[in-house]
Amino acid sequence: MGRKAIFLDVDGTLTLPNGQVSQKVEEAISKVRKNGHYVFLCTGRNKAGVCALMPIGFDGVICSAGGYIEMNGDKVYESSLSQEDLQLARDVFDQHHIMYNLEATHMTFQDEEMNKEFIKHRLTDEKLNSEMIRLLNEQKDRFNIHSLEEYENNPQPIQKLCFMCDDIQKLEKPKEILSEKFNFIIHEIFSQDVINGEIIIKGTNKGNAVQFVTKKLGLSLEDTIGFGDSMNDYEMIKVCHHAVVMGNGVKELKQYASSICESVEDDGIYHELKRLGLLS
Repeated sequence: MGRKAIFLDVDGTLTLPNGQVSQKVEEAISKVRKNGHYVFLCTGRNKAGVCALMPIGFDGVICSAGGYIEMNGDKVYESSLSQEDLQLARDVFDQHHIMYNLEATHMTFQDEEMNKEFIKHRLTDEKLNSEMIRLLNEQKDRFNIHSLEEYENNPQPIQKLCFMCDDIQKLEKPKEILSEKFNFIIHEIFSQDVINGEIIIKGTNKGNAVQFVTKKLGLSLEDTIGFGDSMNDYEMIKVCHHAVVMGNGVKELKQYASSICESVEDDGIYHELKRLGLLS
């Protein structure tokens, strides 16, 4: 078997709900690389959001949904929003009372209310008050989160925005205004009471990033394998020759899959790599 390039989404694909990676999947990644194949993270997270995963061992990372790429520790591609597009998005979200963050390569700018919303879905009502402060501090340290006010004093290139609101109808007008320049992606990680998603400048996506990396490696797209679970993986799943959607993935994405593996909680990546003969 010739060399393969394997692209792994992070949340809901590589990492469990607690943010960890199972030992079985870690060992599978190590074995695949020892067998001469390449393994890349391919995530919507920025570089700051994957630092804790790097000790597992990867050949590179695609971050910010294709806005930042590293190979063997070297930056090979980076894009960012123009100041005009960034200000437009911020103005529209502010006008419609939608929370948002600003994701730079090495840090995220986000207000306290949005920090809390990301924590709430992980906690039961009994633990909400007692655990909130500890988890807020842990989250800020792990993902290098700073306040939005800090961005005004220390502006940096921004690669994408995540947003959050309590009613899908609040997004109708922002989508109408921003869809000419941005792709809107809704995530299904919270309850129906909280709408979470991201906007990514058109032309930047995981599929284009996979093509860029594959060409750099001197491989063909026929040598690519992609694992994902949500619609921000759509372009990657469409581009990769063997497209794997997790058992816990969204129904809409599964229709484009070459195969559907076990869920992230059942070591889906390990089982699919084994079926493909990459662990032999």
